[in-house]
Amino acid sequence: MRIINWLDNFIDYFFDSKRSIYIILFITSLIVLPNIGRESLWLDEIFSAIAAVKTSSLFLMFSEHISRDGSPPLYHILLFYWGKIVGSSDIAIRLLSYIFTLFGFIFSYLLLIKYFTRRIAIIFLSLSAFTPGVLYFAQEARMYALLYALACFVSIIFFIFIIRIRDNQQIEKKLIIYYFFAGVLICYTHHFGSLLIFSLSSVAIIYSLLLKRITSTITIFFVSFFIGTIAVLWLFFQFYYVNFGNHIQDVSWVKNNIIGIILNFSTLLAINKYGVVVLIFLLIPFLITLPNFLRSVKIYIIILLPVLWLFLIAYLISLKTFSISERYLIVTIPLILLFFSFIFNELYNDKKQYILLYLIGLLILSSYKNYTYKKQNWRDASKYIESNFNSSNCKVPIKALSEGSFDRLLFVSYYLGSKYSYSSSGPEIQDNCDLIYIDGHTNEEGIRKTLINYNISIPYEILNFSKVYVVIKKRK
Repeated sequence: MRIINWLDNFIDYFFDSKRSIYIILFITSLIVLPNIGRESLWLDEIFSAIAAVKTSSLFLMFSEHISRDGSPPLYHILLFYWGKIVGSSDIAIRLLSYIFTLFGFIFSYLLLIKYFTRRIAIIFLSLSAFTPGVLYFAQEARMYALLYALACFVSIIFFIFIIRIRDNQQIEKKLIIYYFFAGVLICYTHHFGSLLIFSLSSVAIIYSLLLKRITSTITIFFVSFFIGTIAVLWLFFQFYYVNFGNHIQDVSWVKNNIIGIILNFSTLLAINKYGVVVLIFLLIPFLITLPNFLRSVKIYIIILLPVLWLFLIAYLISLKTFSISERYLIVTIPLILLFFSFIFNELYNDKKQYILLYLIGLLILSSYKNYTYKKQNWRDASKYIESNFNSSNCKVPIKALSEGSFDRLLFVSYYLGSKYSYSSSGPEIQDNCDLIYIDGHTNEEGIRKTLINYNISIPYEILNFSKVYVVIKKRK
């Protein structure tokens, strides 16, 4: 009995203490920082590094790289200045994403404390900080950490809007200003940021209309309209000055299989493609008292409506424009975690031990996931070539086709540098050199097909550096 009382007191202290934020951020750092330089930059990260850090001016960044990319430019602009201050190592480049993540945690915490309670803020912060996908993107040199941080901010403001509308209260001007600036920033971080703003705003407007809150309807409509007006300027720029046709393609239902997308998306929430099952297993104690759980769900289900709406919109758009990726859907994770936060808060008195158990389970999954993930290992593949093939008598054979709109030389040469000469005509047999080919844009089966197409018939080996393939002559 004494142990149970001690545990209850500890749980109450953790979820109500001002010090808990420091504990959570410290644990997050123990997961992220040891891993931040462990793996090589992969294809998309190499593009970010070349576009923003290895480029001498913003003009060149836009003219040579951003002008051929499909994403808005905010992250790369910030990375450009970050690189000038901190440097161009893999760790330095990735560290910016972790800082974005920390800002997202801290501002979300402060916003939730101000408009709700410290307990809800701590629960949301814990869920965010212990979710595997959130911490994974906190150590990737791409825009997704910034996207997540801004998505947290606008998602919380959205729910404050909903509460104000429900209670027939005026929406403060500062909230409108916060929503406007964060909305513009997220739209210039990723196109799915624009979809998130559209989803949040449309749900809030419809909810306001249903409750006949005309003032709130007009307020949210106009702030959303001005966000959209500024956001659409980038789309005009892309269509008129960027070769945007490279990023629009005919995509089939098979390519964007919704079941596969949802399973892959669940990897951001838990450990593998069956992460949803893991989460449901951890939620079983809450489902035991089903009436209370369902009552809480009914109260807060509106938080998930923008998630469903965004999934549907994104899926319909992607059928004819682009291949949808689960990483884009990171914008919905704050809403999902916010929903869980309020549910857990409602059930706290009866289920506090299970809430702690859920967070511990999530933390274990996150630690395992973040200490064992594997990225394309361009760094080790390059070291292998440098150690085994002399640049004076070996060329590096690559295939001069573009992946998206970028030539493969951009990626192959990142770690190898300029000391090697590159052959862009595809796999080839070289005199006095065993190196046949290097590629990281396909799989092993694709590599074999490419070798057949280029009439490579001599015995060869395919060395796999986490899906970066180096083909060499087979050694006796």
